[in-house]
Amino acid sequence: SRAFGITSTRIPPPKQQSVRCSQSFQFKRGSTSNLWRHMESKHPTDLAKSKSDFDQLSEKIVRFVTVENISVRVVDRPEFHALFPPNTRMPSRHHLSNVVMPSMVKKMKETIQILLTGKEVTLCVHQWTSKGGRITLSCFNAHYPNIKKIALKSLPIPATSVSAERVFSAA
Repeated sequence: SRAFGITSTRIPPPKQQSVRCSQSFQFKRGSTSNLWRHMESKHPTDLAKSKSDFDQLSEKIVRFVTVENISVRVVDRPEFHALFPPNTRMPSRHHLSNVVMPSMVKKMKETIQILLTGKEVTLCVHQWTSKGGRITLSCFNAHYPNIKKIALKSLPIPATSVSAERVFSAA
């Protein structure tokens, strides 16, 4: 598999050879355990970079979906996949909804709490859920004298209501 840096060679099956180090090892179709073990033991920096790239892509996709106010289902569409190089490891909507979004919400809450330490503020969180029980939209409201500065530092979500446009506008 190209994703693991493995290529089919003339080595008789079920042996495969690593492109990165030319080591041959057992590989049966459908099982990637040996491939993962090989990458973890022989190429940990490549694997870490791959994970880092995947995490960065996941966060960028969540920001895109959030800012554009579109369904996270877009990541499962073939048209969305066509925007990326063919070998790009794409996150699923379930991974984004269950892992990445909650993590980003937690980081955002922590950032806002740090920025507001020792200040008087009223925070309000509204969450709407789908029929399946997954969080589909979260809205954070903060009543604070310097909210514009805090919002510009922390929130990637543009405001759309009339009153919020006055607070968040750059003018």
